[in-house]
Formats: sequence, structure tokens, C-alpha cells
Amino acid sequence: MTKTEQLTAAAAQLSEEQIDALLLFAQSMTEEPFYDRAPPEALASLEHGLEQIARGETLSLDEVSKRLEAAAKPSGT
Repeated sequence: MTKTEQLTAAAAQLSEEQIDALLLFAQSMTEEPFYDRAPPEALASLEHGLEQIARGETLSLDEVSKRLEAAAKPSGT
């Protein structure tokens, strides 16, 4: 069985949602990498974020969740 036949057989067992995700993944594998096609502003933003991480200027997911929950609570509760 060829790889194409194996892939076709596997895809036959997937839901429509799973097939959609598989197609998106396959399409992303044939595109130019994001880094090569990103606008300069996006690359600068990524670089800035990496610098912040290197300096330890980040919050844990737990801390971000706590802050969001506190901000979402009505005043006086």
C-alpha cells in the first residue's frame, strides 16, 4: 500500500471536522514559513516578546488567569 493509499484509508475514518483540520495542516506544510512571509512589524513584535522572556518580564498562565478572573468580577464582590 502506498503512502497516499494509507493516507486515504486513514482519512476515510475521520470526521468532517478532523478532515478540515488535516487539510489545514497539509496546506500549511506547503506554504512558505510564516517567518519568511511575515511583515516587519510582526517580526519586530516577536523579537520584542523574546527579549521580554529573556529578561524574565513574563507572567505565568496561572497569574494571567487570576488577573482575568479578578477583572471579570463585578465591583463590590
